[in-house]
Amino acid sequence: MKNLKNIIADFPMLLTKPLESKQIIYFDNAATSHKPASVILAITNFYSQNYATVHRGLYEASEFATERYEQVRAMIAKFINAKNESEIIFTKGTTEGINFVAESWANNILKPGDEILLTHVEHHANLLPWQRVASRTGAVLKFITLDLKNFDMHNPESFVSKKTKLMAVTASSNVLGGIWSGSQLKNLISAAHSVGAKVLVDAAQLVAHEKIDIQDLNPDFLVFSGHKIFGPTGVGVLYINKNLHDQVEPYQLGGSMVFDVDFDKAKWAQAPHKFEAGTPPISSVIGLGAAIEYMNEKINFDDMKQHEAGLCKDLVSGLQKIKDVKIIGNVEKICESGHLVSFCVEGVHAHDLASWLGTNGVAVRAGHHCAHPLIKLLKVEALLRVSFAVYNTRQEVEEFLKLLELAIKFFKKL
Repeated sequence: MKNLKNIIADFPMLLTKPLESKQIIYFDNAATSHKPASVILAITNFYSQNYATVHRGLYEASEFATERYEQVRAMIAKFINAKNESEIIFTKGTTEGINFVAESWANNILKPGDEILLTHVEHHANLLPWQRVASRTGAVLKFITLDLKNFDMHNPESFVSKKTKLMAVTASSNVLGGIWSGSQLKNLISAAHSVGAKVLVDAAQLVAHEKIDIQDLNPDFLVFSGHKIFGPTGVGVLYINKNLHDQVEPYQLGGSMVFDVDFDKAKWAQAPHKFEAGTPPISSVIGLGAAIEYMNEKINFDDMKQHEAGLCKDLVSGLQKIKDVKIIGNVEKICESGHLVSFCVEGVHAHDLASWLGTNGVAVRAGHHCAHPLIKLLKVEALLRVSFAVYNTRQEVEEFLKLLELAIKFFKKL
């Protein structure tokens, strides 16, 4: 990328040396991303200069906080091209957003025999809530199968039936990366809608790497987390299509989400406030707004995608030269448009490698990546995952490959 050095300089932690003289190589971006100085400053300024709660106070600090809080809602609506600001609901993150829909919509709508359509690659956050919904309602879980040869979804529309009432699928796997080709996901959503089903899209692994156009994709629900797009933890976004606002019950009840209350009954406020009970994560929302501003000002998504895919290509090329390394995923797709690479090393456990690399300044993820059924399906014990962000470099990839070879040699000798 043209402005790569300037981007790196925006992230304070990338400039520190937390391990003696070793500068950290951060390759765990699929788990969480680092924060630019502007995000940290926005949160600090809120707490030190403008702190107050929102929607309740009639004094200047509260009115400022409320204005900024609602500005962020509008920014996110524009960022994902939602029609209406009221379709943007603030949550704690992707996991809460999915549980929100499961508890407040699916539990009230689904009936025995209804089908919930998922894929084989879902994160636990987009599997466990639906298992519980199925057990409570009598609905049935159905899975779009993963092609273990090409690591994609072959003819996914064939899994949609008249019994399909909800389809909840990831836009990008946190283990395999891209699993949809071209307009495949968009067409699948259209197929689900054609039988009257509603659609939830887990965009946690997509939002930091590709522009989302909610009106083009056309899901009924979409979720993502702020901490994966250079924002703080503790805040996420749940998009609910305005046409469903009356069908979805509040996830929690309390202050700020009511229009009128008597001792024996209550009337809810209009969305989005109907869905945001209690004091919200104000500082985190403000930090998320600063992250969106940073992305809008500093990051060209096409350039970023090309940059990250180039890093994947370099990594794949290096891994293919190391004995006993097995890459999991569609290598061609990873090199063309990927942002993560998962692999295992015969005879060496992924946790051992991750621990050794960690002591040498490299942050990677190892294990089943909260996708245990997928790992079992792949018939591997655990995987090592390298995941990139806009601030990673080719030099870091080169250094990682050298350290990985040393780590493998070390454990092979034991």
